[in-house]
Amino acid sequence: MVQNTDSQPKGTGKTARQVAGHFRVVSIATSISRVTGFFRDQLNFWTFGAGLVSDSYFAALRIPNLLRDLFAEGALSSSFIPTLSKSLEKEKVEETWKLISQVFTLLLLIVGLVVAMGVLAAPWIVRVVAPGFMTDPAKFELTVNLTRFLFPVLLFVSMAALWMGILNSHDKFLAPAFAPVAMNLTLILAGLYLFYGTSGDPAMDEIKKIHIWTLATTVGFLFQWLVQVPAGSRLGGKIRLMWPPNHPGIGEMLILLAPAVVSLSVTQVDFLLNQIFASFLQTGSITCLNYGNRLMQLPYGVFGVSIATVVLPMMSRQFADGDKKGFGDTLSHAIGASAFIMIPSTVGLCVVSFPICRLAFQHGQVSETSTIMVANATRFYALGLFAHSGIKITAQAFYPLQRPKWPFWAAVISMISTATLNLSALLFLTDPDQKFLALPLATTVGVFATFAFLCLGLQRYDVKLEYGFLIKEIAKVLAASMIMGFAAWYSLRLLQDTQVPYGKVLEVFIPISIGALVYFVMAKLIRCESFEWVIARRKKKV
Repeated sequence: MVQNTDSQPKGTGKTARQVAGHFRVVSIATSISRVTGFFRDQLNFWTFGAGLVSDSYFAALRIPNLLRDLFAEGALSSSFIPTLSKSLEKEKVEETWKLISQVFTLLLLIVGLVVAMGVLAAPWIVRVVAPGFMTDPAKFELTVNLTRFLFPVLLFVSMAALWMGILNSHDKFLAPAFAPVAMNLTLILAGLYLFYGTSGDPAMDEIKKIHIWTLATTVGFLFQWLVQVPAGSRLGGKIRLMWPPNHPGIGEMLILLAPAVVSLSVTQVDFLLNQIFASFLQTGSITCLNYGNRLMQLPYGVFGVSIATVVLPMMSRQFADGDKKGFGDTLSHAIGASAFIMIPSTVGLCVVSFPICRLAFQHGQVSETSTIMVANATRFYALGLFAHSGIKITAQAFYPLQRPKWPFWAAVISMISTATLNLSALLFLTDPDQKFLALPLATTVGVFATFAFLCLGLQRYDVKLEYGFLIKEIAKVLAASMIMGFAAWYSLRLLQDTQVPYGKVLEVFIPISIGALVYFVMAKLIRCESFEWVIARRKKKV
């Protein structure tokens, strides 16, 4: 554990090498999490396809996912980590663990009440998140039942987020990054049983299967919390029930938490808006949008979230120490590193989205039409990858600054723009395919507007971003990405024109491999600084 005694030096002593080391640890762990999550999604799609049952499941899961970002992984982490980092820097160990215990008690009480209310209010919740389902009583009733199964997820992910904040504040990133693997493995086992083990059981219809899958989802999120507990217990403190919540840090955290509830849930709220409007489209639309969003989340979750996770504790300590220049430099290099990874990921997904979806999903109950819909949704969601990652990094920078209102209004702008564009598509477009694709496009437009507004806010609050570095770096990344995209596209065309064994597999991995090789060679040749920041091991101050 970091010993926060009065004799401890206040400087953070962080170097670019240390940050890059943490980033690699989190990225590798998160990669394993995302790969297992992708296999989990494959089993789900193979088993249920894109129809009534799968639409009901994803509609029911949307509210726990939204509330997870509102009260848990997004807002709680971004308000708790700066407060805890400040306590680690300036207070004694006993006071720090008093703060942690009081947050645990308060969270248990509030989230427990929310869960109980959600279970009781499930019919009204479904009327809001999937109003189009009200015309189909069977679909509506199934969604209500699944919502009640899934609401306890909120308590488990809140506890997991609390433990993640504790560990990350102590620069312990491995256990929290690996924690989602426990949830994924639970669902993988359930999926293997449902897809292979029940194939000859006539009594096991889709309704029974989806209830088993939903129960496994809830249990999986419980394991996501529990696997972090041993790592937390090794920090040297003890978490216990403690009332009343009178530590000064509680008030500071709640002040940050209130606007963070909205500002850090932009992605989930935008996708909720997509789902609300998609509930009026053909059956399967919600499912296809969900899988398109999940594919976009692969690079975002592995790299974008990893960068944000690593730099938040560091920026919090820098600001607590009064190092405003270091704060701005860290933020600038984090945005540059995000561009270095997200922009080529966007180009790559646009090129190979259909081969990936065909290889991954077109089995079991999945039709080619559904595969095409998922691939097209992936392309339009992927266009916003850099903005999604930029929002994650810049929005949380306002919390150490004690300026939470600006990201709040940025989120409001995103929601209004997304809702307006979604409604316009539903009202004025006549082609069903165009209506479907307008939903992810609306999300992409909204997140770019939000990212621009956040950067404007940083300038307003006198955070010195290195704009010269960022413009030059993004220009280099764009050039390397275009060359990479052409190489990947050309290799894909050659494979499609040639009959080769295992063509569907090669059409995914050959273009990706060639594209990645070309990109990293080009990045090295044109001297992208983020290449060194993300990958190199040489010791250099941020």
